[in-house]
Amino acid sequence: MMIRQRSRLIITIGWLGTILLFLAYGLNAWGYIDSTGVPYACMNLIAALFLGIRVYADRNWSNLVLEIFWMGIGIVSLIKYFFL
Repeated sequence: MMIRQRSRLIITIGWLGTILLFLAYGLNAWGYIDSTGVPYACMNLIAALFLGIRVYADRNWSNLVLEIFWMGIGIVSLIKYFFL
């Protein structure tokens, strides 16, 4: 029972990350948020984190590297926005 609940949770986290990534891209493409702003960076960072959790659970190492890279971009964007 616990394994099934954990599996559902991880799948849900993955879907939330996917939706958030699409939302960030769509809002940017339609001109609602700026790609250099905090909302876009935060949405991408959280999406990468959620998708990273999902691909780690699946032991999908190549996609995990991609999500870590994407998280790094989000972190650098936030640092640049707030501190530089």
